[in-house]
Amino acid sequence: MTADALLDHHAVLDTARTAPTTTARRTARILVVDDEAIVRFGLRQLFAPDPHVTVIGEAATPRDALVIADRCPPDLVILDVALGRGDAAGVELARMLLERHRGVRVLVLTGCRDRDLMLRTVRLGVHGYVRKGADTADIVRAVHTLLRGESVFDTGGPAGSMVADVLRDEDRPPVRGLGGAMLTERENQVLRLLAVGMSNREIGRRLVISEATVKFHVRNLRDKLDVRRRTEIVYTATRQGIV
Repeated sequence: MTADALLDHHAVLDTARTAPTTTARRTARILVVDDEAIVRFGLRQLFAPDPHVTVIGEAATPRDALVIADRCPPDLVILDVALGRGDAAGVELARMLLERHRGVRVLVLTGCRDRDLMLRTVRLGVHGYVRKGADTADIVRAVHTLLRGESVFDTGGPAGSMVADVLRDEDRPPVRGLGGAMLTERENQVLRLLAVGMSNREIGRRLVISEATVKFHVRNLRDKLDVRRRTEIVYTATRQGIV
């Protein structure tokens, strides 16, 4: 080997030693929870070609979902909260997943039109909400957005307007009433309007929120003030010095 060739050989070796190494991106683990087999199959097929995610399991019931999640903790759960035909099983599952698996992201993918159910779900702190009628490209985009640590909430359509209502409320800091009950700013607004005798519809018009959202806040007020009837809310709040 000539001197020039030897120098070229060493230069190649030096380049190989100093070349930056690329770090492989870890494949994100997804768990699909839906009581419709065709939906689970469709989501698995949708993400099959994606090299950055893998569907580690699918479940039709909360119990099966928890077994899979405990055995192989997912990075993201795609969940239809309307499990059990509209009962609270899906909401309770979301709560348990968020409590038991720190760092897990929850994307609600649902056709649910139960406003109360969806309000409760959003209030839990799920990271995204997408309608089942959304384009597949939007679903894929939402998944990758959540995996980047961001949130996606589809606020279009009838159910979306309700999600927008509660998101506006959640942006406001909680306010402590004088009696010690932790009330959000919106709950305090509803409470003051209840005190002057307004109906749910009138309160909704005044605050520019839906009547269903008003009912949700009234229910929260009952729970926080530990009363059973709407008529007891103002009386108890007055005695506690909140209004």
